[in-house]
Amino acid sequence: MIKFFRQIRQNLLSEGKTEKYFKYAIGEIVLVVIGILIALQINNWNENRKVKKLEAQIYTELKSDLLQTRNDINETISEHREIFKSSQQLITDIYDKKSNSQTMYESLTTSSAEFQIIPKTSAFENLKNIGLNTLSNDSLRIAITNLFQLNLKRLDDELGMRQAEINMSKLIQPFLFKYLIADYSQPTKYGFVHSDSIAIYKLRIANYDKFLNDNELMKALQLALYNRGKIIDEEIETVKAVDSVIYGIEEELLKLKK
Repeated sequence: MIKFFRQIRQNLLSEGKTEKYFKYAIGEIVLVVIGILIALQINNWNENRKVKKLEAQIYTELKSDLLQTRNDINETISEHREIFKSSQQLITDIYDKKSNSQTMYESLTTSSAEFQIIPKTSAFENLKNIGLNTLSNDSLRIAITNLFQLNLKRLDDELGMRQAEINMSKLIQPFLFKYLIADYSQPTKYGFVHSDSIAIYKLRIANYDKFLNDNELMKALQLALYNRGKIIDEEIETVKAVDSVIYGIEEELLKLKK
């Protein structure tokens, strides 16, 4: 093609058609410039397509991680609510001086239960390695960052209570050792994959009158109940934040597909 254009120019010069030569040369330059612009446009289009594809992949991975994390949080909320309810009933039963029962024992032992939520963050860590600015939607990028680096981190540590002296386990466990004794009349066998079954004796509440009138125990149960209520509130708010980000991701994925 270049040889063809060169031949035309040479013919025009040899024929003395200088004016036509310059017009033709200018036209040729214009064509070259247009060709370059088209090539650049195609290159930009390809690059933008690659960027959008990467962005959509990141959003899809983030959504997958958040859906799993939301399920884990909701399961934990259900567990916490059951224990919250039974702990409330235990406090009422102690106040009303209810008789010793298996229900009282179970409510006491579960009142110290704690659960650790481990958010799935692999997609967000991958995003940080690639670069947060890969996400073109500024407000959604900020929401995602706040969710992973603030909301989910606070939840992972259960509002920082795990290391504090007022967490449920530290509050209640001293009273478990104080009042629970093994009932040797009720052995229960437990089997394991790695060994033969073992016999474990059930526990029951001893010194029951003292248990019912232990003011320190009542204070600990109420504080644990309050702390659990705060954690449930935080978990519910975090689920709302997760839902909001998932909705934003779904909206952005629809735009990227256009």
